[in-house]
Amino acid sequence: MSNKILTLKDKSFYRIIIPLGFGSAMSMLGDSTIYTILPLHIEAAGITLAAVGILMGINRFVRLFSNTISGYLFDFGRKRELFILSLLAGSLSTLSYAAFTGFWPLFLARILWGVAWSGISIGGTSILLAETNPQNRGKWIGLYHVWTLAGSAFGSFLGGFLSDIIGYRGAMAANGSISLASVIAVYIFMPALNEAVYPNPSFSDIKKDYKIKFNKKIYLAAGVLGISRFVFSGFVAALLSVITRDKISPGFALLGISTLTGIISSSKTLISMISAPAAGFLSDRFKDRWSAVVICLLCGSLGLFMITLKLPVLIFAGLLLGSVPGSSINVLMRTIAGDMAGANRQGRAIGFVLTAGDLASAAGPPLAFFLLPYTGIDLMFLVLSMMLAAAAGSVYLIEKNDKQAGSVI
Repeated sequence: MSNKILTLKDKSFYRIIIPLGFGSAMSMLGDSTIYTILPLHIEAAGITLAAVGILMGINRFVRLFSNTISGYLFDFGRKRELFILSLLAGSLSTLSYAAFTGFWPLFLARILWGVAWSGISIGGTSILLAETNPQNRGKWIGLYHVWTLAGSAFGSFLGGFLSDIIGYRGAMAANGSISLASVIAVYIFMPALNEAVYPNPSFSDIKKDYKIKFNKKIYLAAGVLGISRFVFSGFVAALLSVITRDKISPGFALLGISTLTGIISSSKTLISMISAPAAGFLSDRFKDRWSAVVICLLCGSLGLFMITLKLPVLIFAGLLLGSVPGSSINVLMRTIAGDMAGANRQGRAIGFVLTAGDLASAAGPPLAFFLLPYTGIDLMFLVLSMMLAAAAGSVYLIEKNDKQAGSVI
């Protein structure tokens, strides 16, 4: 393998983005399969139904801590090696689902996955930020997000299909083997990368840069991502089947509720795969990422309002419209964090922003089910719609004031 450092400014950009995206997508096979089939195979996994929720959520809790550590490592360490190590940890977690049964072994495997995903997600974004410039990074981070969405969708399908044929542990073994093979492929095909400001940091370098002060826009990015994940990864994702059952299925009587929920979920994923790179590309093209953020938040606000209507077709359309900020805000906030942070602080900035999103997405589902009996769907989503509209207005006013004050955005 050549030691020449390639960048996404070169025509050979695909030599980075393809192994980076492919490895990230294949790493998600085990996690997406867990969400798809674990509740149906608790005996094979050696657990109780009550343990399923804990196992599905512990990886998100772990990321509240591992995101910061991963960001720090990718700021000071060698990005290529750390990314491959994260992929390896992810594949080992999936193989552990097949090799072990019982709550505690699976609990530890899910913790390992949470740590691995911090490295994969933050590392992949950090690599792209280092290999791009502010004029094109929105597009490439958007395309990278498409890979992860595709990996999640493919994993859900493949895991369900294989579990019907070879059982729970066989499906996990197959997914883990595929993930492990992808790690080898990434190791072979990913070229050398641009490294951090401190490619070989001394203790004094690390101590000097240990304490970090972020630009205020990074805190704003964390807040916006937190609101977006709270609404879409929390409330909308948790209540999708309830919305389908109570508000959409009466208008599609020929389809079963599970089938209709699957169609809606697949349609939302497709919209996300289109809108994520589109938002990044447009923010590059017009050199105005925060205006793209405002537009995405307003799309989400309108989509949530449409869910409160009576016509099933409009409710369906509202769910699809809500998929725009659900993915695009994720891309835009990562890109903005990279824009605002210094070259040796991008990993920690991304880790900080993503931690805010993980915390909000973890809080959303339990709060949604707690409030549902008191508010109902319509009032709940009307309030959420107003929340997104208020967030859009706040971002607009902050940007307007900064531009009038002559701030560099």
